[in-house]
Amino acid sequence: MPHIPVETAGASPASDHFGAEYFCQRQGNDPRRQRSFAQERAYLLRWLGQEAFVTGTLLDVGCSTGEFIDALGWNRDRIYGMEISAYAREVAARKGVRFDRDLLNAEEFFDLIVFRGTIQYISNPFHYIQRAFQSLKPGGHIVFIATPNTNSPYYRHFGTLPFLEEPVNYWIPADASLRMVLSNCGFALVDLCHPYFGTPYAQPLRDHVRFLFKILFRTRTKFAFRRSMLWALARKPALAQ
Repeated sequence: MPHIPVETAGASPASDHFGAEYFCQRQGNDPRRQRSFAQERAYLLRWLGQEAFVTGTLLDVGCSTGEFIDALGWNRDRIYGMEISAYAREVAARKGVRFDRDLLNAEEFFDLIVFRGTIQYISNPFHYIQRAFQSLKPGGHIVFIATPNTNSPYYRHFGTLPFLEEPVNYWIPADASLRMVLSNCGFALVDLCHPYFGTPYAQPLRDHVRFLFKILFRTRTKFAFRRSMLWALARKPALAQ
């Protein structure tokens, strides 16, 4: 499930929606989330290498209580966050997450910017992605994890996705549109995939039976399904113009 980033200015519907109670299962105490984090960490390690976790500077956009940063095992002296919830910010700050530098005020400062399940909550997402490009060092990376994908069977049939919190959504990407936006902002796509099989929330046989029943009987059940989620990693060219 997602965590929410700070907006550029003004109130957001998310400010009231995501109070302290929302984060009760976002304190490193949800086993399936922790297993998801471990898979996502392995993904980043494969593409970035261990040295990035030691020497790189990380920004987590919508860092929640800092539990994903904890799971990454990133160098504690090089972690920054953005978060709309005052409660979650306080928890993350106690863990060492800093909030004085972010993609809205930094230039060529970060090595990795993470949007984990957050881009759909931002009212000006393209501005954020463009600012991410500007605030990354040349050769730095942007990654989207646990990100909804409207180019999916579930969305095409039902007009939603199981993990969306619709009252506070703005832009819900598709893999093709995200690829295009990243390219238009100057990024080079490194990898784009649709994790499902082998993830903690997948029950392939049961999920496909539920999918059929949902088509036939319009049930209200929500469940993981293939291509409903995407991961995308892109790189700022080393010699950006």
